[in-house]
Parts: sequence; C-alpha cells; structure tokens
Amino acid sequence: MLGFVLVLIGSLCLATQNVLLRAIFSKSSILGMVEWGGLLSPSAGHSLLILQMRSLLMLPFMLVIAPCLHSETWSEVQQLLTPRKRSLLRKTLASGGFLFISMALLFSAIAQIPAGVATILFFTHPAITVLLSWKLFGDRPTALRIGVLVTMLIGIFFITPSLDGVGGNALIWGLSAAFGAGIGYSLQSLFAQASFSEIHPVSFTLATFVVVIILSSCSLLFVQIDVSPQLWTLLWILSAIAGLFTLIGQLTYNLGIRLTSASFVGIIGISNPTLTAALAWIVLQEALANQQILGMLMVVLGVIALSQERRSKTN
Repeated sequence: MLGFVLVLIGSLCLATQNVLLRAIFSKSSILGMVEWGGLLSPSAGHSLLILQMRSLLMLPFMLVIAPCLHSETWSEVQQLLTPRKRSLLRKTLASGGFLFISMALLFSAIAQIPAGVATILFFTHPAITVLLSWKLFGDRPTALRIGVLVTMLIGIFFITPSLDGVGGNALIWGLSAAFGAGIGYSLQSLFAQASFSEIHPVSFTLATFVVVIILSSCSLLFVQIDVSPQLWTLLWILSAIAGLFTLIGQLTYNLGIRLTSASFVGIIGISNPTLTAALAWIVLQEALANQQILGMLMVVLGVIALSQERRSKTN
C-alpha cells in the first residue's frame, strides 16, 4: 500500500511540473485571473535549456536530502566507481541516459503540442514496461492487470484534447517525441528495477541525476537558444520550482518501484495524464469535455482496482 501511495504522490508532482512547463512555452489564463506564460518559443534548444537548468538546481536539493533519507548514500555512490561494481555502474549510466532522452523528448513534445496530448502519449510506456518486465524478469501480468491496463488506455484516449491549431512539422515532431519519451522511460524503469537489489533508490536517483546534468549540459553545445536578458532570473526561479517537484516525483517513483515492481508502478503511473488534465483545467483554465471527464473516471477506477489487488496480495 505504501508503494501505491508513493507512486501517486510522484504522479501528482510530475503532473505539476508538466503544467508549469506548458505555461513557460504557451501563454495561459492562470486560475482565470491573469494572462501569463509564453516566455520562450517552443524550440528543441529551449526545451533542453529548461531541462538543464532544472537538473542543475535539483542537484543541491538532492545533495542535502539524500543523506537524510539514506545514511549510506555517499558510500554507495563511491562504490559505483570500484571494479567490483562495474556492472551496476553500467546499469546506472544506462538508466540515467534513458532518463535524459525521455525527459528531453517529453519537454520538447510539451513545448510543441498540448501538455495533455504529450503526457497521454508518454504514458503509453506502462504497456511497454509490462511486456519487457515479463520478458526480462518473468513478472507475468495478471488478467486483472491486463484488463485494467486496457481500460486505462481507453480512458486516456477519451482524455485526449483536440489538436486544433497544431499542424505541420510541429505536430509530427511533438507526437513522435512524446511517444519516444515513453519508450525511453520504460527502459529507464527496467534498468532501475535491475539495480535496486544492489543499491538503494536514493543513491541510485542521485547518480542518475548527475548523468542527466552532464548530458543536458553537453547537449546545449549543439543547439541555439534565444533568451531575453530580463527573463533569466524568472527562468531560474521557475526551473527551481520544477526541479523540486521533479525531485520529489522521481524519488517517490524509485521508492515505489523498490516496494512493488516496475510493471506495477508503470500501470499506476498512467494516472499522470489524468492529473495533468485536471491541473491544467484548474490552473490553466483548459476546458474539459464530457468524454475527457469519462476518461478520467476510467483511469481513477483502474488505479483503485490495482490498489485493491495489491492490498489483497499483501494480506
């Protein structure tokens, strides 16, 4: 049950980050009171910039929080550099690399197409995770999980908002990037699950964040950015807020994987598009049609069914 709650908290934090990111790239009516946003043009370079700024600001939080959550964090991170931990180091680097690819593609997708559509395509990754977990770890999905997964995917289809006003290359790239982000996150989750028998999730999360910082910083050497000087302070503040939500979300996700499994966490995590749509409706005043409300209810019922299955198995 604790793993279930941790994953839901992680989904809420990541949904909040998605809404904040969308506001940075698209002007919106915040809480119906003030028009704000559209600070940067929706380009791949600006998406990588926000990812790099967010990652840099997450590191100090992580350096402070990690030893408090797990006293052996530093010793476990240092052991990654020893010859006997070479296999674990490779899995950690692979997980961090796929996490960077996933986040870079997701940020780019949200910049190009509505956040709801991007996160819906991104969260097709539970189906991929379930199949790969079955193949690699023998984690055979139950009939209930398959049924719930199908129900939740149908619900997400109903949640999908209109793509009116988005077309051409932006639409093609946005849809492709969102789906690619889902594949990358599935692979990241599987490498994480394969590592948690040897390293604590807190230590693992710190190590993967360092990988993301290095890769995102290097990527900025190959893109162009155009930011007004007066916007830098605001962008750093927004990146710090997004980084805090992301840090909490990623930590709770990894802890949830350790307490359950990557496939179970992936299915529960599919609630993220629902939370994103709900937050966008509240904060950005994005309207919800009747079919979207129906889809949200289907996803919520799926999450409840999975939590009951997990509780029965635990008992």
